Amino acid sequence: MPGRSAVVALTDRRWFDFLRSRADQGRLDEVNFWRPKATTEFRSLNAGEPFFFRLKSPINAIVGYGFFAHSTRIPVHLAWEAFGERNGDPDFKGFVSRIAEYRRQPVEQVRSDPGGVVCLIVRSVRFFPEAEWKQWGGGQKWSRNIVAYKTYDLDAGAGVALRDMLQGIQPPDLEAEYRPTHEDSRLLAERQIAVREGQGSFRVRILDAYGRRCAVTGERSLPVLDAAHIQPYRGPASNHVQNGLSLRADLHRLFDAGYVTVTPERRFVVSQRLKDDYENGRVYYELHGAGLVVVPGDPRKAPSPAALEWPAANVFR
Repeated sequence: MPGRSAVVALTDRRWFDFLRSRADQGRLDEVNFWRPKATTEFRSLNAGEPFFFRLKSPINAIVGYGFFAHSTRIPVHLAWEAFGERNGDPDFKGFVSRIAEYRRQPVEQVRSDPGGVVCLIVRSVRFFPEAEWKQWGGGQKWSRNIVAYKTYDLDAGAGVALRDMLQGIQPPDLEAEYRPTHEDSRLLAERQIAVREGQGSFRVRILDAYGRRCAVTGERSLPVLDAAHIQPYRGPASNHVQNGLSLRADLHRLFDAGYVTVTPERRFVVSQRLKDDYENGRVYYELHGAGLVVVPGDPRKAPSPAALEWPAANVFR
Protein backbone atom coordinates (compact mmCIF):
# COMPACT_ATOMS: atom_id res chain seq x y z
CA MET A 1 0.00 0.00 0.00
CA PRO A 2 1.40 3.45 -0.88
CA GLY A 3 1.90 6.13 1.78
CA ARG A 4 -1.02 7.64 3.63
CA SER A 5 -0.78 11.11 2.03
CA ALA A 6 -1.12 12.32 -1.53
CA VAL A 7 -0.73 15.61 -3.38
CA VAL A 8 -2.89 17.00 -6.16
CA ALA A 9 -0.83 19.51 -8.16
CA LEU A 10 -1.86 22.02 -10.80
CA THR A 11 -0.33 20.84 -14.05
CA ASP A 12 0.67 22.72 -17.20
CA ARG A 13 -1.36 21.55 -20.20
CA ARG A 14 1.56 21.74 -22.63
CA TRP A 15 3.75 19.67 -20.29
CA PHE A 16 0.98 17.11 -19.87
CA ASP A 17 0.08 16.83 -23.57
CA PHE A 18 3.72 16.44 -24.64
CA LEU A 19 4.50 13.73 -22.11
CA ARG A 20 1.24 11.90 -22.76
CA SER A 21 2.21 11.81 -26.45
CA ARG A 22 5.48 10.10 -25.48
CA ALA A 23 3.85 7.56 -23.17
CA ASP A 24 3.64 3.85 -23.92
CA GLN A 25 0.03 2.78 -23.32
CA GLY A 26 -0.38 5.78 -21.05
CA ARG A 27 2.72 5.08 -18.96
CA LEU A 28 6.18 6.59 -18.45
CA ASP A 29 8.83 5.41 -16.03
CA GLU A 30 9.67 8.91 -14.75
CA VAL A 31 9.01 12.62 -15.35
CA ASN A 32 10.40 15.88 -14.03
CA PHE A 33 7.58 18.04 -12.67
CA TRP A 34 9.64 21.24 -12.55
CA ARG A 35 8.48 24.40 -10.78
CA PRO A 36 9.86 27.48 -12.58
CA LYS A 37 9.20 30.06 -9.87
CA ALA A 38 9.66 27.98 -6.72
CA THR A 39 12.55 28.91 -4.43
CA THR A 40 12.31 26.10 -1.90
CA GLU A 41 12.27 22.33 -2.24
CA PHE A 42 9.05 20.34 -1.99
CA ARG A 43 8.55 18.64 1.39
CA SER A 44 4.85 17.72 1.40
CA LEU A 45 5.30 14.02 0.56
CA ASN A 46 7.59 11.18 1.47
CA ALA A 47 9.20 9.08 -1.25
CA GLY A 48 6.70 6.58 -2.64
CA GLU A 49 3.54 8.61 -1.92
CA PRO A 50 1.13 9.42 -4.79
CA PHE A 51 1.40 12.64 -6.77
CA PHE A 52 -1.69 13.48 -8.90
CA PHE A 53 -1.82 15.79 -11.93
CA ARG A 54 -4.77 18.25 -12.14
CA LEU A 55 -5.33 20.36 -15.24
CA LYS A 56 -6.50 23.93 -14.78
CA SER A 57 -9.72 25.52 -16.03
CA PRO A 58 -11.61 24.74 -18.17
CA ILE A 59 -10.68 21.07 -17.61
CA ASN A 60 -10.57 21.12 -13.78
CA ALA A 61 -9.87 17.41 -13.60
CA ILE A 62 -7.30 14.92 -12.37
CA VAL A 63 -5.71 13.39 -15.46
CA GLY A 64 -3.04 11.05 -14.09
CA TYR A 65 -0.60 10.35 -11.30
CA GLY A 66 2.76 8.93 -10.34
CA PHE A 67 4.76 8.30 -7.18
CA PHE A 68 6.87 11.08 -5.69
CA ALA A 69 10.56 10.16 -5.63
CA HIS A 70 12.64 13.21 -4.81
CA SER A 71 12.76 17.00 -4.73
CA THR A 72 15.87 18.97 -5.58
CA ARG A 73 17.10 22.25 -6.99
CA ILE A 74 19.58 21.63 -9.79
CA PRO A 75 21.12 23.54 -12.73
CA VAL A 76 18.92 23.42 -15.82
CA HIS A 77 21.62 21.62 -17.81
CA LEU A 78 21.70 18.79 -15.25
CA ALA A 79 17.90 18.57 -15.32
CA TRP A 80 18.11 18.12 -19.08
CA GLU A 81 21.00 15.62 -18.92
CA ALA A 82 19.10 13.54 -16.37
CA PHE A 83 15.61 13.60 -17.88
CA GLY A 84 15.75 14.85 -21.48
CA GLU A 85 12.27 14.79 -23.00
CA ARG A 86 10.88 13.65 -19.64
CA ASN A 87 11.11 17.36 -18.74
CA GLY A 88 8.14 17.90 -21.05
CA ASP A 89 9.93 19.44 -24.05
CA PRO A 90 11.47 17.96 -27.20
CA ASP A 91 14.85 19.70 -26.82
CA PHE A 92 16.99 21.66 -24.37
CA LYS A 93 16.31 24.97 -26.13
CA GLY A 94 12.57 24.54 -25.70
CA PHE A 95 13.00 23.52 -22.06
CA VAL A 96 15.02 26.62 -21.18
CA SER A 97 12.70 28.86 -23.20
CA ARG A 98 9.66 27.67 -21.27
CA ILE A 99 11.32 28.32 -17.92
CA ALA A 100 12.29 31.80 -19.18
CA GLU A 101 8.70 32.38 -20.32
CA TYR A 102 7.28 31.60 -16.90
CA ARG A 103 9.91 33.66 -15.09
CA ARG A 104 9.80 36.51 -17.61
CA GLN A 105 13.57 36.38 -17.83
CA PRO A 106 16.00 36.28 -20.77
CA VAL A 107 16.91 32.76 -21.87
CA GLU A 108 20.60 33.31 -21.17
CA GLN A 109 19.83 34.34 -17.60
CA VAL A 110 17.97 31.08 -17.04
CA ARG A 111 20.67 29.02 -18.73
CA SER A 112 23.43 30.50 -16.56
CA ASP A 113 21.49 30.71 -13.28
CA PRO A 114 23.54 28.71 -10.71
CA GLY A 115 20.38 28.25 -8.65
CA GLY A 116 18.80 26.25 -11.44
CA VAL A 117 15.23 25.06 -11.13
CA VAL A 118 13.26 23.20 -8.46
CA CYS A 119 12.45 19.69 -9.70
CA LEU A 120 9.89 17.24 -8.37
CA ILE A 121 10.79 13.80 -9.70
CA VAL A 122 7.82 11.50 -10.18
CA ARG A 123 8.15 7.77 -10.94
CA SER A 124 5.84 5.17 -12.54
CA VAL A 125 3.58 7.74 -14.16
CA ARG A 126 0.16 6.84 -15.56
CA PHE A 127 -1.87 9.19 -17.76
CA PHE A 128 -5.61 8.49 -17.71
CA PRO A 129 -7.62 8.14 -20.93
CA GLU A 130 -9.88 11.20 -21.26
CA ALA A 131 -12.94 9.10 -20.43
CA GLU A 132 -11.38 8.47 -17.00
CA TRP A 133 -10.50 12.08 -16.17
CA LYS A 134 -11.90 12.86 -12.73
CA GLN A 135 -13.51 16.24 -12.08
CA TRP A 136 -11.85 17.82 -9.05
CA GLY A 137 -13.23 21.00 -7.49
CA GLY A 138 -15.08 22.40 -4.53
CA GLY A 139 -16.67 19.08 -3.68
CA GLN A 140 -13.17 17.71 -3.11
CA LYS A 141 -12.09 20.66 -0.93
CA TRP A 142 -10.21 22.19 -3.85
CA SER A 143 -10.24 25.98 -3.65
CA ARG A 144 -9.98 28.26 -6.68
CA ASN A 145 -7.15 30.19 -5.06
CA ILE A 146 -4.81 27.18 -4.96
CA VAL A 147 -1.85 28.08 -7.17
CA ALA A 148 0.40 25.03 -6.74
CA TYR A 149 -0.92 21.95 -4.94
CA LYS A 150 -2.97 20.56 -2.05
CA THR A 151 -2.19 17.65 0.28
CA TYR A 152 -4.83 15.01 1.10
CA ASP A 153 -5.11 12.21 3.64
CA LEU A 154 -5.74 9.01 1.67
CA ASP A 155 -7.83 7.61 4.51
CA ALA A 156 -10.30 10.48 4.85
CA GLY A 157 -12.72 12.57 2.82
CA ALA A 158 -11.73 13.31 -0.78
CA GLY A 159 -8.47 11.46 -0.22
CA VAL A 160 -10.34 8.16 -0.34
CA ALA A 161 -11.37 8.95 -3.92
CA LEU A 162 -7.71 9.54 -4.77
CA ARG A 163 -6.76 6.21 -3.24
CA ASP A 164 -9.38 4.49 -5.39
CA MET A 165 -7.74 5.91 -8.55
CA LEU A 166 -4.45 4.15 -7.85
CA GLN A 167 -3.84 1.13 -10.06
CA GLY A 168 -0.23 0.33 -9.25
CA ILE A 169 2.15 -0.02 -6.34
CA GLN A 170 5.05 2.26 -5.54
CA PRO A 171 8.27 1.50 -7.47
CA PRO A 172 10.63 -0.87 -5.64
CA ASP A 173 13.45 1.69 -5.75
CA LEU A 174 11.41 3.88 -3.37
CA GLU A 175 11.01 1.22 -0.67
CA ALA A 176 12.70 1.73 2.71
CA GLU A 177 15.46 -0.85 2.25
CA TYR A 178 17.45 -2.24 -0.67
CA ARG A 179 17.92 -5.98 -1.05
CA PRO A 180 20.22 -7.27 -3.81
CA THR A 181 18.23 -9.09 -6.45
CA HIS A 182 18.99 -12.37 -8.19
CA GLU A 183 16.36 -11.86 -10.88
CA ASP A 184 16.70 -9.87 -14.07
CA SER A 185 13.55 -7.75 -14.32
CA ARG A 186 14.78 -5.33 -16.96
CA LEU A 187 12.47 -4.40 -19.80
CA LEU A 188 13.76 -5.44 -23.21
CA ALA A 189 13.29 -3.34 -26.30
CA GLU A 190 13.45 -4.65 -29.86
CA ARG A 191 16.64 -6.60 -30.62
CA GLN A 192 16.83 -7.55 -26.91
CA ILE A 193 18.33 -4.25 -25.81
CA ALA A 194 17.82 -3.72 -22.07
CA VAL A 195 15.85 -0.58 -21.24
CA ARG A 196 17.00 1.19 -18.10
CA GLU A 197 14.01 2.67 -16.35
CA GLY A 198 14.27 5.51 -13.85
CA GLN A 199 17.87 6.48 -14.68
CA GLY A 200 17.32 10.22 -14.35
CA SER A 201 15.74 9.78 -10.93
CA PHE A 202 18.60 7.52 -9.83
CA ARG A 203 21.29 9.98 -10.97
CA VAL A 204 19.76 12.99 -9.24
CA ARG A 205 18.93 11.16 -6.00
CA ILE A 206 22.44 9.69 -5.70
CA LEU A 207 24.22 12.97 -6.43
CA ASP A 208 22.06 14.78 -3.89
CA ALA A 209 22.57 12.05 -1.26
CA TYR A 210 26.35 12.55 -1.53
CA GLY A 211 26.21 16.34 -1.58
CA ARG A 212 27.19 16.31 -5.28
CA ARG A 213 30.67 15.04 -4.40
CA CYS A 214 32.62 11.87 -5.20
CA ALA A 215 32.36 9.41 -2.32
CA VAL A 216 36.02 8.38 -2.70
CA THR A 217 37.84 11.65 -3.51
CA GLY A 218 35.41 14.40 -2.54
CA GLU A 219 35.57 15.81 -6.09
CA ARG A 220 32.89 18.48 -6.61
CA SER A 221 33.08 19.08 -10.38
CA LEU A 222 29.57 18.06 -11.39
CA PRO A 223 30.33 17.23 -15.06
CA VAL A 224 32.67 14.39 -14.01
CA LEU A 225 30.42 12.86 -11.34
CA ASP A 226 28.44 9.70 -12.05
CA ALA A 227 25.75 7.84 -10.16
CA ALA A 228 27.12 4.29 -10.06
CA HIS A 229 25.06 1.19 -9.37
CA ILE A 230 26.74 -1.02 -6.76
CA GLN A 231 24.98 -4.17 -7.93
CA PRO A 232 24.54 -3.72 -11.71
CA TYR A 233 21.15 -2.65 -12.99
CA ARG A 234 18.69 -5.55 -13.16
CA GLY A 235 15.42 -3.65 -13.13
CA PRO A 236 13.73 -0.74 -11.34
CA ALA A 237 14.56 -2.12 -7.88
CA SER A 238 18.25 -1.59 -8.69
CA ASN A 239 17.69 2.18 -8.65
CA HIS A 240 17.29 2.21 -4.88
CA VAL A 241 19.44 4.96 -3.35
CA GLN A 242 21.12 2.34 -1.10
CA ASN A 243 22.42 0.63 -4.25
CA GLY A 244 24.31 3.67 -5.48
CA LEU A 245 27.58 5.53 -5.08
CA SER A 246 28.56 8.96 -6.34
CA LEU A 247 31.86 8.38 -8.16
CA ARG A 248 34.20 10.33 -10.36
CA ALA A 249 33.78 9.03 -13.93
CA ASP A 250 37.15 7.25 -14.07
CA LEU A 251 36.50 5.51 -10.74
CA HIS A 252 33.07 4.47 -11.98
CA ARG A 253 34.59 2.77 -15.02
CA LEU A 254 37.17 0.97 -12.90
CA PHE A 255 34.47 -0.06 -10.42
CA ASP A 256 32.29 -1.56 -13.14
CA ALA A 257 35.32 -3.35 -14.64
CA GLY A 258 36.27 -4.87 -11.27
CA TYR A 259 39.60 -3.11 -10.81
CA VAL A 260 38.40 -1.23 -7.72
CA THR A 261 35.65 -1.83 -5.21
CA VAL A 262 34.21 -0.51 -1.95
CA THR A 263 34.00 -2.96 0.95
CA PRO A 264 31.00 -3.33 3.27
CA GLU A 265 33.16 -1.40 5.78
CA ARG A 266 33.17 1.47 3.24
CA ARG A 267 36.84 1.23 2.35
CA PHE A 268 38.17 1.79 -1.17
CA VAL A 269 40.21 -1.15 -2.47
CA VAL A 270 42.32 -1.37 -5.65
CA SER A 271 43.11 -4.71 -7.27
CA GLN A 272 46.69 -5.75 -8.04
CA ARG A 273 45.33 -6.65 -11.49
CA LEU A 274 45.21 -2.96 -12.43
CA LYS A 275 48.99 -2.75 -12.30
CA ASP A 276 49.45 -6.22 -13.80
CA ASP A 277 47.19 -5.50 -16.76
CA TYR A 278 48.21 -1.89 -17.50
CA GLU A 279 51.56 -1.35 -15.75
CA ASN A 280 50.14 1.77 -14.18
CA GLY A 281 47.53 3.01 -11.72
CA ARG A 282 49.69 4.89 -9.21
CA VAL A 283 47.06 7.59 -8.69
CA TYR A 284 44.53 4.93 -7.71
CA TYR A 285 46.84 2.91 -5.44
CA GLU A 286 47.36 6.10 -3.43
CA LEU A 287 43.68 5.79 -2.46
CA HIS A 288 43.87 2.08 -1.60
CA GLY A 289 42.52 1.24 1.85
CA ALA A 290 41.12 4.69 2.53
CA GLY A 291 37.63 5.09 3.91
CA LEU A 292 34.97 6.92 1.92
CA VAL A 293 35.35 10.66 2.42
CA VAL A 294 31.68 11.33 1.69
CA VAL A 295 28.82 9.24 3.05
CA PRO A 296 25.16 10.34 3.06
CA GLY A 297 24.21 12.00 6.32
CA ASP A 298 20.86 10.26 6.22
CA PRO A 299 21.51 6.59 7.08
CA ARG A 300 18.48 5.61 4.99
CA LYS A 301 20.46 6.74 1.92
CA ALA A 302 23.82 5.22 2.83
CA PRO A 303 25.14 2.28 0.75
CA SER A 304 23.75 -1.08 1.78
CA PRO A 305 26.40 -3.48 3.19
CA ALA A 306 24.61 -6.32 1.41
CA ALA A 307 24.89 -4.43 -1.87
CA LEU A 308 28.60 -3.72 -1.29
CA GLU A 309 29.25 -7.41 -0.75
CA TRP A 310 27.97 -8.18 -4.25
CA PRO A 311 30.73 -6.61 -6.42
CA ALA A 312 33.42 -7.89 -4.04
CA ALA A 313 32.15 -11.44 -4.60
CA ASN A 314 31.12 -11.23 -8.24
CA VAL A 315 33.10 -8.49 -10.06
CA PHE A 316 36.27 -7.52 -8.21
CA ARG A 317 39.38 -9.03 -9.80
